[in-house]
Amino acid sequence: MTDQQVSQQRTEQQHEYNNRNGFKHRVRRRLTSPSWLSRAAGVGLSSVSIGFVILFMFVLETGGDLTLFTRPLPIQVALTLPYLIGILTLGTTVGTLMAWRYRFWSVTTRIHQTVLALLGLVFSWQLSTLGLLPL
Repeated sequence: MTDQQVSQQRTEQQHEYNNRNGFKHRVRRRLTSPSWLSRAAGVGLSSVSIGFVILFMFVLETGGDLTLFTRPLPIQVALTLPYLIGILTLGTTVGTLMAWRYRFWSVTTRIHQTVLALLGLVFSWQLSTLGLLPL
């Protein structure tokens, strides 16, 4: 091999290493960013809440009246989701407060996130009132 080929091979290896290392850095930075975590908690809250309502209604419709007493696996899964909803509500609320304080996003985005946090708090309160989420 010539010196030029060896040099080119080292450059390509270094470039590939930098690309992988840069990707890891970007992912690590994103996973520790408060604005991204707040947005992810809001998306998770919406998704899990809708999934909980759909799964709970489906299990009650297909299982009959004794479903809550016999507790088959689908209802056990559905009854664990309120805990996740409570955690995501807390994350969304804290992220929303931080967004207003540090001005992460535009005003319309912050208002949207605030409405989402309020809806999460109301839904968690309703789950608590129904006895599905102990507070």
